[in-house]
Amino acid sequence: MAKASGYTPMMKHYLEVKERNKDAIIFYRLGDFYEMFFEDAKTASNELDLVLTGRNAGVEEKVPMCGIPHHAANGYIQRLIQKGYKVAIVEQLEDVSSAKGLVKRDVIKIVTPGTIMDEVSDEKNTVYIAALHDYQFGLAVVLCEMTTGEMRAQLIDKQVMAIQKVIMGNNVREVVVSDGFDKKMLKMLEDMPQVTLSYQKNSEIKPAYMHLLSDIEDTRIHQAFGILTNYLDDTQKRSMAHLNHVEFVYEHDYMQMDFATKQNLELTQSIRNNANSTTLWSFLDKCKSSMGSRTLRKWIEYPLLDVKAINKRLDAIEFLNDNFITKDELREHLSYVYDMERLSARVAYGSANPRDIVRLIKTLEHTPAIFEIFKDCSAYEEFQSIDPCIALYDKIKDAIVEEPPLSLKDGGVFVEGYHAELDEVRRIGKSGKNWILELENKERERTGVKSLKIGYNRVFGYYIEVTKANLDQIKEEFGYIRKQTLANAERFVTQELKEKEDAIVHAQERSIRLEQELFHALLSDICVYLPKLHDVAKALATIDALYALSEISSENGYTRPHFHSEHAIFMEEARHPILDRSMKQTRYVSNNLDMSEEHDILMITGPNMGGKSTYMRQTALIVVMAQIGCFVPAAKVDMPIFDQIFTRIGASDDIMSGQSTFMVEMIEANNALQNATANSLILFDEIGRGTSTYDGMALAQAMIEYITNHIHAKTLFSTHYHELTDMAVHNQSIRNVHVDVHEEDDHITFLYRISDGKADKSYGINVARLAHLPDSVLERANQLLEQLEQQDQGVANIQAPQIIQTENPLHKAVIERIEAVDINKMTPMEAMQCLYEIKAKLHTDK
Repeated sequence: MAKASGYTPMMKHYLEVKERNKDAIIFYRLGDFYEMFFEDAKTASNELDLVLTGRNAGVEEKVPMCGIPHHAANGYIQRLIQKGYKVAIVEQLEDVSSAKGLVKRDVIKIVTPGTIMDEVSDEKNTVYIAALHDYQFGLAVVLCEMTTGEMRAQLIDKQVMAIQKVIMGNNVREVVVSDGFDKKMLKMLEDMPQVTLSYQKNSEIKPAYMHLLSDIEDTRIHQAFGILTNYLDDTQKRSMAHLNHVEFVYEHDYMQMDFATKQNLELTQSIRNNANSTTLWSFLDKCKSSMGSRTLRKWIEYPLLDVKAINKRLDAIEFLNDNFITKDELREHLSYVYDMERLSARVAYGSANPRDIVRLIKTLEHTPAIFEIFKDCSAYEEFQSIDPCIALYDKIKDAIVEEPPLSLKDGGVFVEGYHAELDEVRRIGKSGKNWILELENKERERTGVKSLKIGYNRVFGYYIEVTKANLDQIKEEFGYIRKQTLANAERFVTQELKEKEDAIVHAQERSIRLEQELFHALLSDICVYLPKLHDVAKALATIDALYALSEISSENGYTRPHFHSEHAIFMEEARHPILDRSMKQTRYVSNNLDMSEEHDILMITGPNMGGKSTYMRQTALIVVMAQIGCFVPAAKVDMPIFDQIFTRIGASDDIMSGQSTFMVEMIEANNALQNATANSLILFDEIGRGTSTYDGMALAQAMIEYITNHIHAKTLFSTHYHELTDMAVHNQSIRNVHVDVHEEDDHITFLYRISDGKADKSYGINVARLAHLPDSVLERANQLLEQLEQQDQGVANIQAPQIIQTENPLHKAVIERIEAVDINKMTPMEAMQCLYEIKAKLHTDK
């Protein structure tokens, strides 16, 4: 950072602010712009595509500078935050017109990746900030979602998988730790994508926040909570009155899935990261409000273990599906429900605007009707005891105009008749403006200048403007006092205009000031109801999520799953929910899954592209859907409650920096073998393929033996190692199934049907033929396969290498083109043209 000596007072102040906020980009307010200087300017111009200029700052060389309009700041801040930067916003703290000397400025807020409020772009998404306290043999975690004030706490193991699950699984964008935090853990956190690390020394909890921990006595959670709340106070520069009570999360209350499993199953985020990717969440999300969507996402990420709680949701879905007229009424009212969770948080935080209040009014208007519609649903009769805040609605319903401005500074927020003094001040202002119009007409007649007009600006106030062509008509007796000279006009004032201006401007300023006072009083009235509003918001979000699951269930003909306390799982005509809906051209092939009490492992064989992975995924998705309390895509489902799901499907992204695919595969497999219980579901897709054949086969067999001998978890195990299918002969807990393929003259058709028994062969060469590999490569592969199959050793005895004839792809393309044309339907001229183009292609090749 540059030394302050020699710089202008303003630049010296900027450097002081920067010294106190070294890790943030300073947005320094100058008039209607936020300016950035020095390295901040270079960074911002690069990241935001801004023009980098220079500013005279009292020294010889110009200081690097770039700027943005203050009214467009949110968009720019959002882009910087998404890239992991922090932004310190410096505002003018006094009126420029009344300031003596340098205008007083200071940081009013530091926006960080985890503390975005007004800058949030996706209303359905959640961004968390987390504080971690290291207590040597574990970590205390407190999570906060700033836009809603939601807070959760839990204790986790000091392990990579556990930390990934909490940080990456909850979309934590910022992690706050204290000094002395485990360096190995810090390095791991730094390597996580899209995570910003921040530090806070003070862990002492301020009295204002103690009530949020009223039923949590664990001092480790207290430490993490203190770190988080002090960091929020430091960055937000205000008390966090919108924070909710801390909810302690007990993991054994929910089905457990590590981050890799959630990612492999694409529950809430897609592996492919393209706009058309569908996740289970986006597929099920028929919610009418963003808070309903967020509730549904939470259900998907935390499936239930309590059969009673699951059946409660299923009962509500059944009620809505059986009463379709009721559901139609509910849909109508839910479409008027806004995001009350975030609205309430903004009211408490003090950042609510007039339009937020209009949305709150509309939501409260429809709340009693929604509760009335839902009263016959006996599963959720507790909603009837929730106060729908009718008293608050009556208090605020007639306060705000239907389409208020976004900012209070624009005025015109409150309806006429709401406040007598405001009405009077507005009347004075309005009559003043009418007086100005009358004066303009009077002066035009008096001077004879028809183009004369009366205007206003903040610097000069009201003025009379006369074009230079008409200046000779302005006489001294008119009493015009020259105020400003323009290129083609002169501006004047009169004593009469100056006297009236004071009354008009005073009325406008008083009107806006009054509206601000009334609005803050209105927010205070709403704040009294915040605990009740939180209850209403939670109930409406739950009803919205139940409506969404009901809608998806009835649309697709899903059935209610049934649960039992035994170990068998049966699915009849089960379908992959997303593929079943998206395959418009062909009908999705449904399949049964039957694993009796004694069957621990379903060994699945068959060719690639035959549907093995899809069959495994659809099983896991149906289990998740059933345990969130949703109807499922199957004719019938009888299943136990699964406590955990573990997956090893496909070539996973390298989430543990620097690890090979095989290493990731082994780590994920180890996680399942170490933590699965007899009540877990394991999906292993082609385990061991990342190493040599014998290594892979040995590892796969050892894992199967370990599961059958020690864990007894229900396991779907797909493999190309056909030798493993022989294990079913000696082990009754293993059952072989395969995907059906129709073969005719070396050509195969995938039937996508799961049948009993093992597959006869892999059909690898047939699949390669479908991919149009060169014929000579396919023929040579067939020769080698025959040799390999004739040998017990499994290695071809090749005395001399065969030379594979290279095929010219252009020749193949020409042959295909000739075969594609119908000579009988071509004119002589078309035939000549086709032949000419083919010859031109061949000539180009030579």
